[in-house]
Amino acid sequence: MKPDLSSDLEPQQPPSDFPENTSATGLGLLEEDIDSRQRRGVRWIIGSGLVLLLGLGGWFAYQKTLRAPAEPVSVATIPAQRGDVEVIVTGSGVVELGGQQTFKAPTDVTVEAVAVNERQRVAKGEVLLVLRDRNLQQQLNQARVDVQKSRNTFNRERERIQERQGRRARAQERVQESQSLLDQGFISEDDFRGDQNALEDAESSLRDAEVDLANAELELRNDELQLQTLQAQLADTRIVAPFDAVILNVLVNPGDGVQQEGELLTIGDPTQEMVRLQLLTLDAQRVRPNMPVRVSVIGPNARTFAGRIADVAPQAAAPSANNSGRNDPTTVEARVVLDAPSQTLIPGSDVSVEIILERSRNAIAIPITAVQNGDSPYVWVRGEDGTAQRRSVVLGLQSVEQVEIRSGLAPGDQIIPVLPSGVTLTPGTPLTAPGEAPSP
Repeated sequence: MKPDLSSDLEPQQPPSDFPENTSATGLGLLEEDIDSRQRRGVRWIIGSGLVLLLGLGGWFAYQKTLRAPAEPVSVATIPAQRGDVEVIVTGSGVVELGGQQTFKAPTDVTVEAVAVNERQRVAKGEVLLVLRDRNLQQQLNQARVDVQKSRNTFNRERERIQERQGRRARAQERVQESQSLLDQGFISEDDFRGDQNALEDAESSLRDAEVDLANAELELRNDELQLQTLQAQLADTRIVAPFDAVILNVLVNPGDGVQQEGELLTIGDPTQEMVRLQLLTLDAQRVRPNMPVRVSVIGPNARTFAGRIADVAPQAAAPSANNSGRNDPTTVEARVVLDAPSQTLIPGSDVSVEIILERSRNAIAIPITAVQNGDSPYVWVRGEDGTAQRRSVVLGLQSVEQVEIRSGLAPGDQIIPVLPSGVTLTPGTPLTAPGEAPSP
């Protein structure tokens, strides 16, 4: 038997005691709930749409910004070139001529004659100055008199020797004759002794004369030596050139009185030019003889002359106090010899000196400011497409201003010597030269 479902399908009637107004109120609340939910759904849809629109807008803006070309950077570039990289020590010195020397008065003298002029060339042995020393001249004249007296005395003593020798010879003959007469009995013993005494007196007198002659000879030699000494001193009053030279400075005039050790004139060898300079002790430790040197006059457009280190003093000079009362730095003297006479450098003038300690010839050299330090050294290069390229390099000899590039660059590569302040480059950044319009 099938169940009767019709009763279930029929609408249920509310209970008889259920109020009618309750049904109306329930329906109103249901409608309000449906409206509220619809409003919330609409607001959610609108909000989601706005979020979606904002997200899509931000994404499009981000993509536009990301894909926009980078702003060109204006930088100056220079080509990498080959040249010499040098490590140098600089200093200043004073020009001198080879063998330069200043003659001084041997004693208190008067200048009798000046035979040369400044800048004049003189030959070896040529008289430069004639000096006069009155006391020396008087001593020389007296010495000549003394020598003549001693020579006369010597000659007289030599004559006396001859006389004494004659007397002794006659006394010897007399004794021989007396001996014969004594043997024959013609004379007495007393007469014979008298002749013997005369012989002894003659021999004694001869010995005295020989002593006097020896003394006279010694006196003569002493006076002659004194004369030679004075003549040598007098010769010193004639100043002669010790070698072929040029007169650098004449400090006296005829008639001037000059005290002993007073300066007279200065000469030098014009075929050889030198520079005497003072090096700081730290620099002097690195300098060796025969190192190449460049010498130039201090000033603009100065010519440069090549030379070499001749020698470096083994001992530092004691520091001296300056005008402020402080001691100057301790220095070591060095001498430079020019490879060839300049014919223009003036002795006594100040010059600039560059001593080349190390040198790499014909190397690719760039400013040291172009090298950037990272994990390894690199430089920024402007590529053919006008963008920045980071180029790793291997460094070589480094000076104060330049550095040798052993690999990583080729001559002609356009490098950036100095990055502008505040500029940071990345590979591919467009580059323009100052004043150049950016490429479209």
